[in-house]
Amino acid sequence: MSKANKELREESRRQITRQPVLLKAMLDTGDYEFKCVAHDLSLNGIKVKLALPLETECEVWLMVKDSPHIPARVAWARDGFIGLEFSLSPQRVAKALGTIGARLPRV
Repeated sequence: MSKANKELREESRRQITRQPVLLKAMLDTGDYEFKCVAHDLSLNGIKVKLALPLETECEVWLMVKDSPHIPARVAWARDGFIGLEFSLSPQRVAKALGTIGARLPRV
């Protein structure tokens, strides 16, 4: 399968609209914490810019602003970006993100 076809398939699987953002965030792997920048956010996941790749399916925790740790897994990694899929329900993610989560589109 070509890279373009794979990206189209990934895009069509998304059911919640992603919101462009530019937010400081912290990614916790359990052993290390990394500063990163969020570029794209929904109640299902987030795209972050990170200087190093993480393995797909790796379990992590994300903190955006003053949010508590939000559990997630690495869904993809390429070109200096990592896509995370949240492990919590969209309602719990919205609550954890506080005012940021309240502004995100719902299904």
